[in-house]
Formats: sequence, C-alpha cells, structure tokens
Amino acid sequence: MKVKVIFLHRAADLVSPNKKIVELELDDNSTLKDLLNVIKERVSRRIGEGILEGRLALNIVINDNPTVDLNSRLSDGDVVRFMTPEMEG
Repeated sequence: MKVKVIFLHRAADLVSPNKKIVELELDDNSTLKDLLNVIKERVSRRIGEGILEGRLALNIVINDNPTVDLNSRLSDGDVVRFMTPEMEG
C-alpha cells in the first residue's frame, strides 16, 4: 500500500527539501510505528528515531485525525502529516 507523508512547519526543516512530501510503500496492515521505521530508514533518521524513542514531540495527523497512538493502522491512500506543535501568543 502507499501512504503520502507530509512534513509541515519546523518538521519540514528536519528533512531534505525534496522529501517534505513523499509517498512511501508499506506492507498491508502497517501501523504508524511501521511507517516511522520506514521514515527512519528512507527519509529522516532524526524524525523516525526521535518519535520512536520519545525524544521528539511532533503532532501527527492521519487523514485530518490527530493521533498519538503508534499502533494506529494505516490504509492505502492515507495522508499522514507531521508538524511541530506551534505555540500561539
């Protein structure tokens, strides 16, 4: 299955310019954790490892639904956005 991944705000600064929007191939029944492992290997080790190891806090939105559950199942065609929590004020 294919998942579109978009890095926004300061999260986009953690990836190379040509990887701010990528389509990644995943096995069927993959989870957000599986996606982060693929991101670690193919897109940004800092983002993948950082989130998996709890050192990096990013807002994660799957198809307009915010989540913190790394066991969230993904489906073909999902859009996953990673963005830094922006402070207002």
